[in-house]
Amino acid sequence: MSRQLTNISYLSLTAVFLIACGSPTEKVVAPGDIVVTEVMPKLGSGDPHWFELHNSTNALVNISQCEVSNTQRQAFTLSDNVIVQPEEYIVIASDSVKGTGLPQALSDAAFTYQSNNFELLSTGGITLSCKGKLIDKITYQIGAATVAAEARSWQLASSQGNNNNNTNENNWCYTIMLEKFMVGDRRFSTPGKTNPICESVMPYVSYDNQKPVLIEGIDWEATLKVAEAEFARELSTSELAIWAIRDQLVPPEVATRIATLYFKNIDMLYDTAPFTRLDWNHAVWHLSWAISNLYRNGDAAVKTALQLAYDDAIKRPETLERYTYIAIDHIRNDVVVMGDIHTPAHNRMKQLVVAPGNPEYLQSYDEYLENRRNPLTLKAIHFLYTLKTLFSAAD
Repeated sequence: MSRQLTNISYLSLTAVFLIACGSPTEKVVAPGDIVVTEVMPKLGSGDPHWFELHNSTNALVNISQCEVSNTQRQAFTLSDNVIVQPEEYIVIASDSVKGTGLPQALSDAAFTYQSNNFELLSTGGITLSCKGKLIDKITYQIGAATVAAEARSWQLASSQGNNNNNTNENNWCYTIMLEKFMVGDRRFSTPGKTNPICESVMPYVSYDNQKPVLIEGIDWEATLKVAEAEFARELSTSELAIWAIRDQLVPPEVATRIATLYFKNIDMLYDTAPFTRLDWNHAVWHLSWAISNLYRNGDAAVKTALQLAYDDAIKRPETLERYTYIAIDHIRNDVVVMGDIHTPAHNRMKQLVVAPGNPEYLQSYDEYLENRRNPLTLKAIHFLYTLKTLFSAAD
């Protein structure tokens, strides 16, 4: 009798707790509630393919009996009890998704469709409809494999997670080629979780277009002097003075001096200590990337001056412990990736290039000396960064 009372009391307390704390309510799915946020198409016969859905609301959304169709007029019905939690990302995958070491969201997909009846080709579209009502619709076109990747998923940029934005092709991009996002053999994707930031939507990136990234009035002598001084510090950021000018039209004599600096310092970078997130892997990647861009953008005389350095630089990605695939893409791909990429890099580059008369950059070598951070300041910054990282991990 006492056990029964205890059980009743427990159930009563549980009910009171749920009522007091609240629980997500289930809503009838409406347009924009569920949005497609990532697509991984098939590469060839038998290859796995999948797409990701995101619940953009703060309520449970049941999409059972909703229909998914593509531009090939293939379709299937989500016949299982597919309920998407508030703000949750789920994966709808083909039955050809197999293998070990896959992310749980992919290996244990919310719903699996028959790949012989529904395919996600490299060019196409996905439509989600529920009870005859259009919930979401996208079109996509995935590029061919690159030297670094067999495939990268087409993802909605992390800041664009609603239906109004996912219909704009400019808000989509390829998954960045970092090892932690690799799914299978050289396939990059982030199924079942928030998409990471990607390169093409960053503010200071340019593909095969040198004009937007040219800097007016560079004093080559003073800028190379800055580069020599940075290398003399033997830091994991010492290469950035050369990376800052990698997209410029350099004279052959400057290219010759850059090649000398490369061979004098590339091996030193492997022994540098980390500074915040930047370690020797980042340093070797960026110096090699700089040589590659200077060579590919240069005229015949510049190419001659840089040839030996370029031949060495294109082999460096395989020496890295991380960043290997993105380094291959930047250094050996047909597309030349230019620009400062993101705002912190852009701000740092303005502290390393001397361009008198250009207010965005240093006016002299002396100004560089006056403003460069001393070793004690660098240690303090790295210490504070380490503390922040530890506290973030604890949270």
